[in-house]
Formats: sequence, structure tokens, C-alpha cells
Amino acid sequence: MKKTILVLILSLFTANVYADSHVKRILSTSQTGMGNDIVYPTGKAKITAFEFTVPVGAPVTPHTHSFPVLIMIQQGEIELIHEGKTQVFKAGDAFVEDVGIVHESKNIGNVPVKAIVVAIGVEGQKIMTPVK
Repeated sequence: MKKTILVLILSLFTANVYADSHVKRILSTSQTGMGNDIVYPTGKAKITAFEFTVPVGAPVTPHTHSFPVLIMIQQGEIELIHEGKTQVFKAGDAFVEDVGIVHESKNIGNVPVKAIVVAIGVEGQKIMTPVK
């Protein structure tokens, strides 16, 4: 009986260790990449995910978001520009873009930037609003 209990306890411990070895946390934050608190919109939730590509040397038009947008850089290096400040994110980095703050970016690397984008949005609202 003691042997059976010991085997059960060890198998449960081993199962937890095995499950944890398959999880790699990408991001856990309450702040945006710009250091501001993440703000959630009100309304009917709509989550959209897509791959975004920025050619070498290309800019991303200045824009704003109405809701948080998670960016996970898969390849390349991008410079985020906001309020006169710059931050660089590279492959493996993840960050959340601000709500309502005008920002832009540019591929500063030597390969196209590829990113997975997850918009934590609201039904009927645009993911990105260009600013001139």
C-alpha cells in the first residue's frame, strides 16, 4: 500500500514537471511597451490575430489603437517611436501597444520584420487608425 501511494505521488509530481516543461511564457504584464497601464475597452469583445510583415527599411504609418494590441516579434528588429522616444524590439520580444497614443515604427534590421499581432478589441472598432 505504501509503495502504491509513493508511486502515485511521484507520478503526479512527474506529470506537473513534464507539463511545465512545455510552457514558455512570452509575456506577463500590466503595462504597455511604452510603460503605461493597459486599458481595456468596453463593449462586445472581439479578438483578432494575424501575422504582420514590415519590409526592410519600411516605416509603419503613425497611428493609434482604440484597444490593447499585443505584438510578438517573430523575426527582425523594429523601432517603436512615440512622443519623441524610441524603443527597439527584436525577434523573441513581445509588447502591448498603447491605447489612444500616436506611435509609429520602422524596420531597422536587415530582414523583413514578421510579427504575430493579437488585437484585444471590441466589435465594430478598427484595430488601427492612421494619423496624418
